[in-house]
Amino acid sequence: MKIPLLVLCVLLSALNLCAENTETVLARMDEASLTFKSVSANVRMTVYTKVIDEKDVQTGTLQMQRPNGKGTRALLKLSGGNDDHVVFLIDNIVRVYTPKLKIIQDYDVGKSSDLLSQFLLLGFGSSGKELLQSYDVNNAGTENISGQETTHLVLLPKSPKVKEKLGKVEMWIPVGESYPCQQQFFEPNGNYRITLYSDVEINHIKGTLDYKPPAGTKKQ
Repeated sequence: MKIPLLVLCVLLSALNLCAENTETVLARMDEASLTFKSVSANVRMTVYTKVIDEKDVQTGTLQMQRPNGKGTRALLKLSGGNDDHVVFLIDNIVRVYTPKLKIIQDYDVGKSSDLLSQFLLLGFGSSGKELLQSYDVNNAGTENISGQETTHLVLLPKSPKVKEKLGKVEMWIPVGESYPCQQQFFEPNGNYRITLYSDVEINHIKGTLDYKPPAGTKKQ
């Protein structure tokens, strides 16, 4: 029996709208977190500043490592947009290198390091249980991101302290995968940041992640 084209299109559309349930996605993240050690990826980051109604788009690379499951090291290199810069995170120290000025600055974020890690690295190495402890997790259905069918999760922070800096987080996780291909962070003041990941590689970083600025760099 031939199926009318219109009926076939409706059926295919219905299949595309069937998102993975939240429990399935979080269970997969639980399993992946047990063996997670590092991630590397290409990134495209769009930062929106509401007060001047401006978007700044940069591209670059991200490397993140959790040696022995303790602490966090991350290296983010971005170029384009308003300025090039390199951000190196090691536990509670953030090192920012600005190539144009040949200046490197260190910031001790102290007790805010967990919040900073969430802004930079949420979803990579995080277990589903950890997400549920810190966020109310809602399923917003399916969405196609860069040719991938994804489950769109909306995370609302539970902590009043986190809510002061972070209104909500949205993550798009490809069907059958454990890590996001896109994240969006919303601040209470209307600013937001969207990061699109591509060429993601898990547990491929060898040795201990580090960053040394070029010779002649001044430290502030």
